Amino acid sequence: MTASTTDKISSTLTAVADTVTAATTDKSGLSSALIHYLERNNNAGQSTVRQHADQHGLQSVVSHWENHAVVEPTTEDVVQKLLPSEVIDRLAAESGLSRSATITNLQEVLPPACRTDKVDTQRKARQA
Repeated sequence: MTASTTDKISSTLTAVADTVTAATTDKSGLSSALIHYLERNNNAGQSTVRQHADQHGLQSVVSHWENHAVVEPTTEDVVQKLLPSEVIDRLAAESGLSRSATITNLQEVLPPACRTDKVDTQRKARQA
């Protein structure tokens, strides 16, 4: 099935907007929104990521992220398996990015954000 003209125009405009606003390179707002999601309600977001990892056989991936200082970016598929669609949409809205740019940037931002001691360190820094 081919994309409709409206879908093609929307996709093109999103790509242009992401380029003009540096959405593919500015990850600070997304990183902050993601850390907030992971930490809120006694780390409920981290629990959700772990549950989704269990459901999709990605426990070793998340465990590696949680326990290593340097981690490689992940894939779009892994991001979408670990984070519920509504969370991705909320992160996009909070960071001002398109959904596409959010997913692209989450490939780099999600792995280090899952690091347990990093999350604890950032929370303590905000409380100080």
